[in-house]
Amino acid sequence: MQLHERVALITGAASGIGKATAKLFAREGARVIVADLDEANGRKVTTDIAAEGGTAEFIRCDVANIADARSAVALAIGKWDRLDILYNNAAPTRLCNEHDRAVHELDEAVWDTMINVALKGAFLMAKAALPTMMAQMRGVILNTATVDALIAEPGVDSYTAAKGGIIALTRSMALNYAKYGIRVNTISPGYVITECQMDWYNDPVARSAAEATHLTRLGQPEDIAELALFLASDKSAFITGSNIVIDGGFTAFKSQASGGDFFRT
Repeated sequence: MQLHERVALITGAASGIGKATAKLFAREGARVIVADLDEANGRKVTTDIAAEGGTAEFIRCDVANIADARSAVALAIGKWDRLDILYNNAAPTRLCNEHDRAVHELDEAVWDTMINVALKGAFLMAKAALPTMMAQMRGVILNTATVDALIAEPGVDSYTAAKGGIIALTRSMALNYAKYGIRVNTISPGYVITECQMDWYNDPVARSAAEATHLTRLGQPEDIAELALFLASDKSAFITGSNIVIDGGFTAFKSQASGGDFFRT
């Protein structure tokens, strides 16, 4: 088991990439804190993990609230006396899909929510977790960004800004905390088929257009979870400060041709 007896705190773990990662980490021996605002689905994830013989605890957590961030870390410490992995995966993806816009059309409240959850949330969770990791002289922090932060995608300006900030924050944190044995990396997925994407995915025209811009296939949450597992494990001991793209060749395609404006993770 690659994460035997490690303690992992995963935000946005009630669905999508976070859920797939929580289940995979548990199968690989980690004790997992499932952190999310969605209590019903979050508790179902912990029940599913337990049914497979794994160990998990749910906590309702608003990552944009420092008290909630500290409570999630305190749960890990209280249960298992350590915190080895923090995966900052929470983001208001549905808000992005429905309400993100180009700047001149973008509602200020949408901007504030996106920045507060996706970027400030990663900052606050790391702020809460780092003292424990520094004392341990060991830790891994993973942040979910997106290929939208690397290439031009019209109409998703708040999402792009928040995720671009995460990439920059990751590099800075990797530099600041390397002396404590803490590695910090970003995962930038392309299009991934999650629960909040199903309306779009079930439209055959939209799905066909997306498939045409990939060199392999559209992504599944489990694809991203496998990369997160590698980055959380000792197999990636030489990797820090990196932004790793996992997109089925979408950005390679986009470098040669114009793509669509429909890619959200």
